[in-house]
Amino acid sequence: MRSHDPLIDKLSASAQPVKRIWPTSWRVAAWIAAVLPCGMLTSWGLHNKFTDWSQTGSLLAILSLLLAFVIGAIAIAAAFNLSIAGRQPMKLKWAALLAVIWLAVNLLNTSFSSDHAGIGKFGEGLHCYLFMLSASLPMIVISIVGLYRTRSLYPGQTLALAGCGIAFMSSTLLTLCHDIHLHSLDFAMHLAAGVTIVIITMLSGRRWIRLSE
Repeated sequence: MRSHDPLIDKLSASAQPVKRIWPTSWRVAAWIAAVLPCGMLTSWGLHNKFTDWSQTGSLLAILSLLLAFVIGAIAIAAAFNLSIAGRQPMKLKWAALLAVIWLAVNLLNTSFSSDHAGIGKFGEGLHCYLFMLSASLPMIVISIVGLYRTRSLYPGQTLALAGCGIAFMSSTLLTLCHDIHLHSLDFAMHLAAGVTIVIITMLSGRRWIRLSE
């Protein structure tokens, strides 16, 4: 029988110490502390004004901001958790419920009137679209770097969750410098930006966080 002792000794000598991964809550806190300032800096050129919270109806906008922040944090926490092999995926039914409430709040705060619609409102929506994309770019890089260490057995799902977190955090920043009330074309561009961010995150990060075959 062949002795495996020399092989075991060789592997033991070449083994490197394993650094423990931070708890998910710490990773989320560090992620938030990194992405929000970076997102603000990269989108600074698209800031027209800051939100006037004294306007009538600002309560819905504040609720939308808080919901977007919480949903973004839950989504990135789920992505970090899913990237660790053997870890049970987080149940996202509460996050889904919050997302439905967020959508309902924004629809309640959205005007579907044809008055003042057209080029002007589409231009505002395009501005918001570009704002969210520019804010999301450093968030995508930071998220991929954060996921690179653990990689993932489910890169598509992990990156989709990370992309959702980034999209909602970008929406949080947008709410800080947006009119209190929305227009249907404007809000449609917000949603389009969110979908675009998820797609970009999935396409750009898959190579880096999937496990080598």
